[in-house]
Amino acid sequence: MADVVFTQLLRIEYLIPIFLGTIFIASLISSKIKIPYTMVLVGVGIAISLSHFTGFNLANIAQFKVDPKLILYFIVPPLIFEAMMKIKHEEFKQIQISALLLSTVGILLATLVGGFLLVYVAGLPFLVSFAFAALIAPTDAAIVIEVFKRVRVPKLLATLMESEASFNDATGVIIFSSIIAIAAAQGSSLGTENLVDKINVNIIEEIEHFALVFFGGIAIGLAISAAAHRLHKLLDDPFSDTALSVAVMFGSVVVANSLGVSGLIAAAVAGLYFGNITMRFEKIISPKVRTFTSNFWEMIAFFANSLAFLYLGLSMDLIRIGQNLPLIALAFVVVLAARAASTYPILGLTNKFTKENTPKTWRNVVMMGGMRGALSVALVATLPESEFKETLQTITFGVVLASLIIQYSVLARYIKKAFPEKMSEEQP
Repeated sequence: MADVVFTQLLRIEYLIPIFLGTIFIASLISSKIKIPYTMVLVGVGIAISLSHFTGFNLANIAQFKVDPKLILYFIVPPLIFEAMMKIKHEEFKQIQISALLLSTVGILLATLVGGFLLVYVAGLPFLVSFAFAALIAPTDAAIVIEVFKRVRVPKLLATLMESEASFNDATGVIIFSSIIAIAAAQGSSLGTENLVDKINVNIIEEIEHFALVFFGGIAIGLAISAAAHRLHKLLDDPFSDTALSVAVMFGSVVVANSLGVSGLIAAAVAGLYFGNITMRFEKIISPKVRTFTSNFWEMIAFFANSLAFLYLGLSMDLIRIGQNLPLIALAFVVVLAARAASTYPILGLTNKFTKENTPKTWRNVVMMGGMRGALSVALVATLPESEFKETLQTITFGVVLASLIIQYSVLARYIKKAFPEKMSEEQP
């Protein structure tokens, strides 16, 4: 009887009120126990995913699956757009070299370091090691943006972290997709144990492909935003202007993806353009419309963020995580080592050879603040069913959960010590 009731509840017309109710409950719990509501949502998702072990079977997760492409192309882009929309051009200019290097060269370095460590230290197959290193290298935009809305750090440091997270999602997707494509093109079977012994890679071709996808995304985002900028001149209505901004964001993503370039990069550039050019001039967008549009995007980001964290919790498989704790612990250490190997050298060089100032405490925050989340889970979920996918999923779930629990706690404590003046600003 209970199964029938909950099956009816999961019909599509009930999903929205259930989702909104879940957000309300999570926010209420968060206000009582002082834990971010997004972390509570992860816990709720995990509880639902484990419900079939209790005998109550609150939700048949096997029949209730979220397409991972929905996360990549519908949930993450609004978060990126809204975050970049709020970043001021003057602030972005002060950290742009560091942010772009971290989100491109940094992800490549982290993938290489993490991949080789997993091969030679953990003894994992070549393809498993590098595919995992690529999908786990980018910091998750949803988590980073949420964390740096809550913790008190210098504005430029928060801008650096949010900009890196907005751009490096695309880099991680490109590198991960390239690794899988190369393996498939050379006859690797994703379902076998001996996945890849040797992979011949044309470095020049891969660099050209990356440049095309990355800068192609920038071009699409700029082109559509510039065209929409002219259309905004013809409008002076909160609803019409806001609807146009939504069309620009999703239009940039769809057009970029259809042309084989990065939709996530296009969304980031579109957000930066809209917030710093279109919204800046009163003759383009009036103060009334600007306020309305900003509030709208904050609300959209809130719901998108909530969906991302709930998806994260629903995707967790605590049974498999518990069965593979030693491997997951080793992988988590490797991920941190790869993050350190990519962030410290890059920020050290930009601090020395550019005008961008990144003190040691900032570098430590950048290293520890690189948390993983729904993006990594969604990427691994896009793979076809195989033993290869099962292995990757298990490691990914475990590392993401460890990142949420361990890194967030360590980061919050470090920030309180490193920036005591920011903590005092919170006092009434």
